[in-house]
Amino acid sequence: MRIKTDGKHEYRVDQLRQIMQATEEGTKSGAFDFSTEFTLRMLENLDQALHHSDMTEELAEVLSTPTVDLTYRIEANLDVNPSRRARADE
Repeated sequence: MRIKTDGKHEYRVDQLRQIMQATEEGTKSGAFDFSTEFTLRMLENLDQALHHSDMTEELAEVLSTPTVDLTYRIEANLDVNPSRRARADE
């Protein structure tokens, strides 16, 4: 597999170097492997966190990135007697 790193894709070299440094990987392919495995796992973990009972709107914002946007919203609905309301709507 070849990854373009010239022209508008030059930033990819810097990203791989940053990953190599942060993870102490010795090769670009090792850094790429780490990055893809981490991303897949982290997306699953973020989905679990989003549905966790301790999630808040502020925490969802902290966990968001430019490429992953978490939105947390509480919705509540109280329907005491739906049959009475249906008759009132008629």
